[in-house]
Amino acid sequence: MKRVKTAVVGLNRGRILAGHILNFAHSLELVAVCDIDRPKAEKFARENHVPAVYDSLDELLKTDVEAVILATPIPEHADQVVAALGAGKHVLSEVTCATTMEDCLRIAQAVKTAKGKYMMEENYCYYRPLTIVQNMIKAGLLGDIYYGESDYLMDFQLRPGFPDGLQPWRREVYFGRQGHPYITHTLGPLCFTMGSDIKTVTCMSAGHSTPLTADNTCVLMLQTQDGGMIRLRNSFVSSRPDLYTYYSVQGTKGCYQGPQGPTDFHKIHIRGLCRPNEWRNVYDFRGFLPREWDIFPEGYFDDSRDNGTEKYDSGAPLLLEAFANCILKDTEPPVSAARALNWTAAGLLSEASALGGGIPVEVPDFAL
Repeated sequence: MKRVKTAVVGLNRGRILAGHILNFAHSLELVAVCDIDRPKAEKFARENHVPAVYDSLDELLKTDVEAVILATPIPEHADQVVAALGAGKHVLSEVTCATTMEDCLRIAQAVKTAKGKYMMEENYCYYRPLTIVQNMIKAGLLGDIYYGESDYLMDFQLRPGFPDGLQPWRREVYFGRQGHPYITHTLGPLCFTMGSDIKTVTCMSAGHSTPLTADNTCVLMLQTQDGGMIRLRNSFVSSRPDLYTYYSVQGTKGCYQGPQGPTDFHKIHIRGLCRPNEWRNVYDFRGFLPREWDIFPEGYFDDSRDNGTEKYDSGAPLLLEAFANCILKDTEPPVSAARALNWTAAGLLSEASALGGGIPVEVPDFAL
């Protein structure tokens, strides 16, 4: 069977993705790793029998590697994507696409002229309970989907070294502007599930209590291209337990609502299948999981303990396999450049809306 010769660049997040390739992704062959910390890369390669090591992306791009997975700091993504596509490679880039609208347009232009595929590694799109819901929607059980919501809430104030000890790139991306620039973990899975991307974004914020630019919290209302609506809330400085995998979607026949705390569960209500005030556990419908989830060994998931904070990355091996398949079959990537840029741009433009007092801002259609 043909396998795509693949290199992973950046071995913080990247070592997890490399592990997924080694353990699960049958259509990718890990032939190289790359990290500016060469001893780290050499250690990983030695322990995992990876044949080649690089400490420079430029050098890696001169080889016969077919695809690169960019698990590097977000501000580096645009330059690296443009360089890799320009070298004729397929690219899977970590989130988000870029940190400026100018760089979004650069990536769009590079994709238009590239021979290789571009896909964004939005792993939350492959969150297991959402996969069940997505297939229930395809089967018509929830009717027409017209509303979705998500929260991405963390308290970095309790983390060691906050704020001065933050990595410079993380401080820039998470805390260097208003609005919701780190948007794709919340917005992407909703658009992926609802089947429509974003037309306009409206954002309002609730003041500042830290020396950083980021809002105490902000709320976004987004209109989808097919007339639906999405609500998002984001905060990195709210005094509360973390909540970063809460999603809900509402259709004309039913609703899915994720857990909002440790005693909650993934629940679904479908008119006709449930009593009027009944929530059923989404895992009652695990038969809607596609067969590719069978790659995981028995006992890998414990659905009885899933309160919304476990296994959020569990579908990443399937995302990697989807990336390989779009290369091997020459098809559109599931999280395509057009979608990834639309979601990223909605987050970047939320700042302009917030600064304008909540004015609606049009999000470009990056159809390529």
